[in-house]
Amino acid sequence: MHMQQSIASLFELYLARSDLRPASVRFKRQALRYFVEWFEDLPAGRVTPAIAEDYRTLLATAGRSKRTANGYLANFKPFWSWLRRHGRIEANPFEGLDPFKLTEQPKETFAAPELSRLLTASDDLWRIRICLGLLGCRRGEMLAIVVSDVHLDDPNPHILLTPKKPGAATYGWELKNHAVRYVALPQVMQFDGLCIELHGLIRQRIAELPADQPYVCLEAKYAGRCRGQPDVADPTGNFQRMFRAVQRRAQIEPQRRYHELRAAFATAMIDHQGLSRAADALGHASTQTTRKYDRKSKMSLVAEIGLMARKCYVSNVP
Repeated sequence: MHMQQSIASLFELYLARSDLRPASVRFKRQALRYFVEWFEDLPAGRVTPAIAEDYRTLLATAGRSKRTANGYLANFKPFWSWLRRHGRIEANPFEGLDPFKLTEQPKETFAAPELSRLLTASDDLWRIRICLGLLGCRRGEMLAIVVSDVHLDDPNPHILLTPKKPGAATYGWELKNHAVRYVALPQVMQFDGLCIELHGLIRQRIAELPADQPYVCLEAKYAGRCRGQPDVADPTGNFQRMFRAVQRRAQIEPQRRYHELRAAFATAMIDHQGLSRAADALGHASTQTTRKYDRKSKMSLVAEIGLMARKCYVSNVP
């Protein structure tokens, strides 16, 4: 009987019984929508490995990159695993279906001179945003910070990242993996001769906020649009476009996502504190995830290997 239930009805049951962030639910629903659009709302038991393979192929040939296709696969495959575990299908048609292999050039993060130019070209609000990215904040985490999250007078000044519920002055925001996290707040950050008084900027920003606007990194016009709304992914409408505009003013090419600031933080943490501590600071459950954020250049690695090779094969025997 279970195998005769439609995919869409079982998918709603799967969502109802899962503890998923709203953003994850959106991606999973989109993955389902594509499947149903291409193969109709079949009974779950009629989906074969051949259909799963065709779905994978269509994802990558319908105007999407292989990286995007992998994202949809990653959001859809757990549903089929859930069906199999609960005995609703006899075999998982997506089992063994590999993601597309990506052949991308290694990513380069912001260099120190670029960060100095970026901050010089920024106003005070953008300086706060950029510094928080360089302290490990994701875009959504940074935009969701409210005054009560900021603890500048603590012996170890920090921001406490917490989920938000929709209310009279707030919009809904769930933290990734539901993980509450601390973000250190150094008093000063230096960038190739440029000194940013971070505590001073944040105190000034908080002092200037309207009484009904608790968001430290969000302009009042955006916060007002989404008060009381559940799960607002990007209150600005297009934050990445805004960040690209700042990079253009700083004459930075190629332009990068805000998330690349977090990668710069991860790279520095790995160098100075090691992989495990970097994973803790970033809120990663696995160091394998943290490794993906390491942006040390290929030539830097080549130089390190050359230095090691000159020393490690020399005999110390008299």
